[in-house]
Amino acid sequence: MADEAVVVAVPEEEERRMVSIMVKPCDGVDAEGLYAKIKETIVSQPEYKLKWDDACKIEDGKIYTSFTIATAADFDEEVMEVIEYMEGEVASQLVTYQVAME
Repeated sequence: MADEAVVVAVPEEEERRMVSIMVKPCDGVDAEGLYAKIKETIVSQPEYKLKWDDACKIEDGKIYTSFTIATAADFDEEVMEVIEYMEGEVASQLVTYQVAME
């Protein structure tokens, strides 16, 4: 019997997007403390099931992390704009990678 590819249909409401981001804290802001605050503060709407990585990578004072969120969500509005509004703590931010997981 030949190997066959199996395709499993995922209901649309279950489709997820994985997003990797970089957040640069303002001078004097503790990166680990800021990441904890981001995870605690940014929870999105319950139906989008936002899930942050438990840990982040801190390199050259910048936070590198990932999260998953429903593809139906506007992750820019649900997550990135909220981080942007943390003006006294966040100097800059950017998306380093994103992919829809079907």
